[in-house]
Amino acid sequence: MDMKSLQNKCATLEKTLHQKEKELYSIQRIGKALSSTLQLDELLTLIIQEITVLMDAERSTLFIVDYEKQEIWSKIALDAEVKEIRLPIGKGISGFVAETGDSINIPDAYNDDRFDSSTDKRTGYRTRSILCMPVWEPLTNQDSRKTIGVIQVLNKRDGVFTEEDEALLETLASQVAISIANARLYHRLEKKYREMDLLYDFEQLLSTVQDFPVMLNDLMKQTISHLKASWVLGYFPHEGQYIFIGVDHQGALYYEKAASVSLGWMQFIQAPSLEALKTGWQDYREYFRIQEDLEIEGGATLFSRIKIDDENEGLLVAIDVNLGRMQGFSDEKMMLELVAQKISRARELHHLRESLLKRERLSAIGQLMSTVVHDIRGPVNTIYGFVDLMEDNTTNDDERADYAGIIRDEIKATMNMITEVLDFAKGKTSILPRKTGVKNVVNRFRPRLEQMCQKSETNLNIKIDSNQVIYADEDKLTRVFYNISKNAMEAMGKGGDFEFSVSEQNKTVIFRFSDNGPGIPREIQDRLFDSFVTSGKESGTGLGLAIVKKIIEEHHGEIEIDSLEGQGATFQIKLPVYSK
Repeated sequence: MDMKSLQNKCATLEKTLHQKEKELYSIQRIGKALSSTLQLDELLTLIIQEITVLMDAERSTLFIVDYEKQEIWSKIALDAEVKEIRLPIGKGISGFVAETGDSINIPDAYNDDRFDSSTDKRTGYRTRSILCMPVWEPLTNQDSRKTIGVIQVLNKRDGVFTEEDEALLETLASQVAISIANARLYHRLEKKYREMDLLYDFEQLLSTVQDFPVMLNDLMKQTISHLKASWVLGYFPHEGQYIFIGVDHQGALYYEKAASVSLGWMQFIQAPSLEALKTGWQDYREYFRIQEDLEIEGGATLFSRIKIDDENEGLLVAIDVNLGRMQGFSDEKMMLELVAQKISRARELHHLRESLLKRERLSAIGQLMSTVVHDIRGPVNTIYGFVDLMEDNTTNDDERADYAGIIRDEIKATMNMITEVLDFAKGKTSILPRKTGVKNVVNRFRPRLEQMCQKSETNLNIKIDSNQVIYADEDKLTRVFYNISKNAMEAMGKGGDFEFSVSEQNKTVIFRFSDNGPGIPREIQDRLFDSFVTSGKESGTGLGLAIVKKIIEEHHGEIEIDSLEGQGATFQIKLPVYSK
């Protein structure tokens, strides 16, 4: 071999070696690019950039196959703008490869009948050579595998695509397949985690939020955030009317009630906040007859029925849903159906809560009436008895006067009891506080306490060790002292020991009431100041101590209890000392 031939051969080998080095470097870059992200949109860009360089081509495109829509789609850069292109499976070179799974290498595009030149005419680009390769779903049997993508490379810079180019692109396609599959799995897993979080939030919402409109608003806001839709709209029958609710991608809410579907829907689509939807909505204004999903403005519109009962149902609509279309919209449809079920369940919970609340109110009213009537019956019977005695001819004038005084006391006690119950039921704040001395309050209460102890044959011990001034309503405070002391007398029965003391500590006046009765059962001590709770008495409304607590709180004071069963009970009231 002469020197010139040897030099030519060495130059050829050097060029081939340089090309192989370039290919290995490009393959390494592609592998690095494919492992750098799991986001499909980013993968498309990286793959196209590296494949174009490696194949020494002018353009490359990676199409993803969407079997649900029977389309292939991709994103390409045109005039500094990224656009999504979509083609039916079977149309054009790429569509043919997606449908058949065959590789195609065309040296001259315009001499091939399968080539569609309309894109060249529209863009001014001239397609010469084409290499199109299927991307197969990885880890599947040869007989059952299907294409998940198509790689299309245009215009080899120094001629036409060779068999070596085909082999190289086939190798790259296998790497791309694994990356696309991983991206899909990652995307699916990410969606499932979001769905789990969303369903958890829904359950929390249903169990904690009592207000039905607020519950619906939160439900719709979370739904549109999850679906990344432009609008989520819905309607359903509720309490003899129809509720129409909507939310847009910015979180703006629309809520309307109407007597009929047609009237409500006209109000719905004519609302100022929904102005942008008017044009698109006309295509499917007969929404209650829709059987299939529709598409507007590049995003899908999904529908789901809201089951109410055997005869009634509503509709939930998600407009312009677009999540990349890696797996179609099966997950989004399922999520929308779950949201429709949650709305139906929220409605049922609302009805159950309302029914339970009504029953509780009726029960509380019945219990209150029962106890009030029971307590009133005693004074009324006493009044009847003394009226009979007054009518007796053997009764003298002094006795009649005594009986009349007793009747007045019973009537006054009855009216006070009724007033207390009504004030408490209305949540009425009725104290009229003024500056007064502790001894004034004690002196006002002391005669009633001594009279109660005398009637119940109770040993009374009074200790007063305070000259402070407090800001209080003497009438209401005396009623508080009376209620506590009366409870103690009734709990002890005949006999017993009762101590009433007043002391002061840290600018606080402490009123203490102690008895040696049976004590208060442990199981009701924590709720003794709740309504309708009573213990140790044969009768009573169960409101006495609830009223006591309310009056003390209105005085900015505190009330505490210390009791052991069988060892009596001590009530302690703390009121702040008056300060200028």
